[in-house]
Amino acid sequence: MAKPKIPTEGSGSSRLIGSIRAVGYNPGGTLRIATVTGEHPNFSIRLDGDTIDIPEPFTVCNPHLLPYTETVMINDRVASIEYENNLKVGVRVLVFEPEHQQQLYVLSLSDE
Repeated sequence: MAKPKIPTEGSGSSRLIGSIRAVGYNPGGTLRIATVTGEHPNFSIRLDGDTIDIPEPFTVCNPHLLPYTETVMINDRVASIEYENNLKVGVRVLVFEPEHQQQLYVLSLSDE
């Protein structure tokens, strides 16, 4: 199996997937699409083609997809920015499924 090349054409998500495949090449895993079936704190997802939901203990999420607060300086003043939960029921996500299939890594929102 040859290592994939970094794509230069296509949509943003297809270039992201292609870049991840090229830079983080790992023949022992696959990128898949899933749907959020339960929101944080009872987060769960279902991989396309599967019939069983995968609960939060078996997933690792990009923390910027979950609700969080960031403290920043704006015009020499400290301000807090609150970000909402991006992982709402029905949202499509891009996940990495390692070869051992013991944990899924939620990488980003999908444009599908």
